[in-house]
Amino acid sequence: MSDYFNELEAFWDEFAEEYEIIQQESALPIAQELCDFLLIQKILPCQTFLDLAGGTGRYLPALQQYVETYDLVDISKKMLSLAATKADSHVRLIKQAQEIFLSQHTHRYDLVFSAMNPALQTQADLLAFCQASRDWCLIFRLVKEEDQLFSSYEKSNPDLLLNEHYKQLLADLKIPYHTKRFCYSQQEMIHREFFQAYFSNEFSPAELANMIKQNFGTADQKLNQSFFDFELIYFQVSNAYNKKEVKFPRS
Repeated sequence: MSDYFNELEAFWDEFAEEYEIIQQESALPIAQELCDFLLIQKILPCQTFLDLAGGTGRYLPALQQYVETYDLVDISKKMLSLAATKADSHVRLIKQAQEIFLSQHTHRYDLVFSAMNPALQTQADLLAFCQASRDWCLIFRLVKEEDQLFSSYEKSNPDLLLNEHYKQLLADLKIPYHTKRFCYSQQEMIHREFFQAYFSNEFSPAELANMIKQNFGTADQKLNQSFFDFELIYFQVSNAYNKKEVKFPRS
């Protein structure tokens, strides 16, 4: 494996436990609601399923029961070890970089799924992703993350726009697709001391004092509402191959 992939593996290995804690702390029922939607659409059940860049297996508990053979691919050994604690016997955990797996693996799956995949960026990445499927392709990302207290003072996250990028790539390739949004909100009490500490290195004392006065007034805490939107892009490659005559690179 190249130095690039070695560094990438080391990064995700180091982040694995923190990543899993973040996933476990999330109260959003996104995995189950995604599963319910796929069942309603008759995308699930299926025989073969690829979870690309599957990480610690956030979607495993909800999806694996509707799949005969579930392959989860990730570059991180530590991510996969955490995924193993959730996996049933028909789940195969494959340690390999996405690019290498897609270029070397000739088997096509009934369904290829990837959530929050940082390695899915270019048209070539998307074509390789599509080529791994003989039927459905699913791309799932967080597309909105806002709250009433913090967001207006923070830089926007460019990753929230990746789905729009994918839609443009699909449109350029004349591949028809569908979308489905899953929207959530949460409420949390925020103390003014936490707010002050959070932005202490970003703003001057005078600016921060004005921000606190504007948001908290004389109160010690304030209810903060957060909003999260996830979007699923889903399409069938059979349409791309047969109806739209998209030329995919050969393996």
